[in-house]
Amino acid sequence: MSSIIELNQVCFTYDNSEKPALNGVDLNISSHEWVAVLGRNGSGKSTFGRLLNGLLIPTAGSVLINGHSTADEKLIWSIRTSIGMVFQNPDHQFVATTVNDDLAFGLENLGLPREVMQERIDKYADLIGITHLLEAEPHRLSGGQKQRVAIAGVMAMEPEVIIFDESTSMLDPVGRNEVMNTLKMLHERGMTIISITHDMDEAMQADRILTFHNGEVIKDCSPIELFSSVDLLKELGLSLPFSVDLQNELQKRGVILSDISLTEEELIAKLWTLYSMK
Repeated sequence: MSSIIELNQVCFTYDNSEKPALNGVDLNISSHEWVAVLGRNGSGKSTFGRLLNGLLIPTAGSVLINGHSTADEKLIWSIRTSIGMVFQNPDHQFVATTVNDDLAFGLENLGLPREVMQERIDKYADLIGITHLLEAEPHRLSGGQKQRVAIAGVMAMEPEVIIFDESTSMLDPVGRNEVMNTLKMLHERGMTIISITHDMDEAMQADRILTFHNGEVIKDCSPIELFSSVDLLKELGLSLPFSVDLQNELQKRGVILSDISLTEEELIAKLWTLYSMK
């Protein structure tokens, strides 16, 4: 797979701080990957996300999107159409009085003909499952519906990558499931996804996890490798997914399973297998 995103010794320091928010980050992200980004508050993960689409420019080093630097002002609009972003609070992304008009807003900025705009609106409203909401007022929607509208608005711009910055953190379980099902669907269709999250169950869905601490990537690995590193997670103050935490408690009581189960379904299946062998 080809790299879409490349960071070379990236550092970033905010104007009001002496300590860098990011310090010497080197990594590549390839097309069609789902990358989860973990870390405690202040670890640098949100700064990382904003550097990817040029909302922030590195203090040192370079961020390249398809080989183009985010520091090149002439290319910044092109880069931002390639790297879409869905924020924590969807209300911050709404600018119109109906969902249809809100989806049209970004497309108008691209200068697309009206018929092309409507084709895209219809296409991505159908894809995300919000066609029935097109005439609704965004502020009257549920949390999960609002996030799906925000996702459809980003998708209509047809980016190569979507960054989800804590996009499920303000949602109830129903809304969270709606958004997670949408992420899974987009990934299955080949979208490159970067999910910045505190939710370990969300991170487990990814192909790869970047763990940030004090502005550095201290672990870049698969979910199974990270969640097998229980001591590291505790040291970083990160919680364990329920299934992993339960398996550790079972192990303390003498119930030994062959390897880590990342989902409750996997754990139940292994427990049934173990029980049936007795």
